[in-house]
Amino acid sequence: MGADLLSGFTVFPAIDLQGGRCVRLVQGDFGRSKEYDADPVERAREWERRGARALHVVDLDGAREGRPVQLDLVSEIARSVGVPVQVGGGIRTLEDLRSVRGAGASRVVIGTAAVESRELRLRAVEELGAGLVVAVDARDGVVATHAWASSSGVRVLDLAEELAGDGVATVLYTDVSRDGTASGAALEETAAVASLVPTIASGGVRGAAEVVALSKIDGVVGVVVGRALYEALVTLEELIGAVERS
Repeated sequence: MGADLLSGFTVFPAIDLQGGRCVRLVQGDFGRSKEYDADPVERAREWERRGARALHVVDLDGAREGRPVQLDLVSEIARSVGVPVQVGGGIRTLEDLRSVRGAGASRVVIGTAAVESRELRLRAVEELGAGLVVAVDARDGVVATHAWASSSGVRVLDLAEELAGDGVATVLYTDVSRDGTASGAALEETAAVASLVPTIASGGVRGAAEVVALSKIDGVVGVVVGRALYEALVTLEELIGAVERS
């Protein structure tokens, strides 16, 4: 199923892979991870059964190592569900991008490499079109790179403008300080990015009211939700239902 079949506002349950298991990090800190599932494939199937129209999978080991590490597991997840799977983590070259696509990803998320190399970004746009998502990870309004360990010195809105100009169809905007905390989504900052380029929101989502608020912001096309689902602060059915009713 292709990325272009995703229309309207999409709620993406997150499946973050570390050592073959499903975990969540707090603020991107590998020292603060919490395991939720020993079987990410079964978790993927469950999200689909419960109404997910797409999944967001992150290879955390890949993000740390700077190359895809868990392609076999990504492939197993993609084969086990009938909905599009959006995959990121450690994708730094066109070869990486092709291998993740080959593993069954409908959309490929590139972060660090797309920030640091405009040439790579343009070639990725050419190759993937709507199947490319560029991750814009922000800390205090500045883009963070290398699994959020470094600051690029580039302002988020400057990058968003550049990406739009380069033909990037979608960005994944994450406020690093909120990610994995369920402390609340960055509504204003997300809206500012979405005014420049279609945006999937990520980081800190707590519940249905925020997801509905995001769905009403012009240019916001989806939201990634992790910890709030895994810790039962809200159910996927509640999020999808709230968006449909709003």
